[in-house]
Amino acid sequence: MRAWVLEKFGEIKYKDFELSELSEGEVLVKILACGVCYRDIIDIQGGFKYTALPTVPGHEICGVVEKVKGETPLSEGDIVISRHGTFCGRCDLCLSGHDNLCLRGDKFVHTTLGGYAEFVKAHFSAFEKVPSDIGLSPEELSIVFCAIGTAYRAIITQAQAKAGETILITGASGGVGIHCIQIAKSIGCRTIAVTTSEDKIEKIKELGADEVIFSKDMKFNEQVAQITQGRGVDIVIENTGSVGLEGAIRSLKLTGTLVLVGNIKVDRYSMNPGMIITREIKIKGTVGISHNELQKLFFLLKEKKVKPIIHSKIPLKEAPKSHEILKDRKTFGRVVLTP
Repeated sequence: MRAWVLEKFGEIKYKDFELSELSEGEVLVKILACGVCYRDIIDIQGGFKYTALPTVPGHEICGVVEKVKGETPLSEGDIVISRHGTFCGRCDLCLSGHDNLCLRGDKFVHTTLGGYAEFVKAHFSAFEKVPSDIGLSPEELSIVFCAIGTAYRAIITQAQAKAGETILITGASGGVGIHCIQIAKSIGCRTIAVTTSEDKIEKIKELGADEVIFSKDMKFNEQVAQITQGRGVDIVIENTGSVGLEGAIRSLKLTGTLVLVGNIKVDRYSMNPGMIITREIKIKGTVGISHNELQKLFFLLKEKKVKPIIHSKIPLKEAPKSHEILKDRKTFGRVVLTP
């Protein structure tokens, strides 16, 4: 098959690459679409030092099952989407609803080959079968677990958002941020979106944002104070990492909740602990979505309460072009690679 192969950090090559034979419980999936996440860029740059090379980038996969080995809940012809990796279903984390964090599982790209390819293989637990009546294209489905699922878990599970609360969303035009707005609105929250792109303001409003803050320097907390009459917001969903973290913390009300989702620069942030202590702020991280949460998200998608937003489709052989689009902050939604 043809695939983008990462043999040394900092460079990928489009070349012939052979998959090994299926092991017991594994499935072979023909890839129909693969979403492009900013984590792909971090993976290629070597942001995760434990990554086993050579590997193939990409963890947002939609495909059709071509072959199975042994007993699996998946069958040939099933349409599936990828999780971030496999899960055992037996450890304390899995049994407590945190199968997205299973320590026994493999991770796409880091310990098993990813989706910048024509085919992918992994244990069946790395994939979720898609409901037949969901009514979404492969491109839309490819971004459900990571881009939309991460947004869902951040707002519903980690922030425990409730109707009537005010949620601030940074990186609002990106793949996760754009879906955070929709999920927050679907449960009756007031949304304040932050963007560094003035030309995207109207599009963000069209998706349901009640207020949009244009902030080139990401020092948006004073604008938040004006909008909320000095109270601050109940929840911040932070999609940019150190870029927007200072403004995010200062935008929270007393006892507010900060959920960290994205990390564009992969650098450190110096924080004044006093801001957290004296305001009793809660800080949580989030990654992916659990199996049970995904079934609820499928329902929202089926009911059209959340719509996957695709910025553009790019042929697999031109994958590096998608990374330049992300780096230039030109996206509104997710870029997707197609065969």
